[in-house]
Amino acid sequence: MTPASITESLDGTSRDVLASMRRALAKKLDAGEVSSNAIASAYKELRELDRLIRAMDAAEDEGASSGRSVAPQAFDASAI
Repeated sequence: MTPASITESLDGTSRDVLASMRRALAKKLDAGEVSSNAIASAYKELRELDRLIRAMDAAEDEGASSGRSVAPQAFDASAI
């Protein structure tokens, strides 16, 4: 479930942050709170946020179906 606000999402994953941003932007667009000269860039940003979220979901689904873990690896400084 996506956190209710962008601030709450900061304690979650990158996907949580993107999803909260997408929801906030969509609400502003639906409410007519975006100025007419900013609508094109707002829609472009909304499209990009949606693309990133869907790519993350697809990668997670692919990893789950193949049995591979898609969890991020911890940084290992000794590997350098």
